[in-house]
Amino acid sequence: MLRYSIKYMGKYITIALLAIIIIVVSIQAFGLFRKGNDMGNQLQASKEKVEMLSKENEELQEQLDYFSREENLEKELRAKFNYKNPGEKVMIITP
Repeated sequence: MLRYSIKYMGKYITIALLAIIIIVVSIQAFGLFRKGNDMGNQLQASKEKVEMLSKENEELQEQLDYFSREENLEKELRAKFNYKNPGEKVMIITP
């Protein structure tokens, strides 16, 4: 009878150890899944930021090209700062 109880006890210990191993592996797998998910979210946010900065860079490049031309620069100076060439008079008409 003692042999049977030791035999069953060994099975219970084996089952308990397997259950503990499965729990530990599951916890580790869940942690890796969360890390992967977080990294995926960071990657998506970085891609969106790169796209936004690329658009901003294009807009700034267009402005640089626009203001590089002398006639556009003079037009903006006249409109925003009431710039005038020597000998010209500025008339401001308000409604």
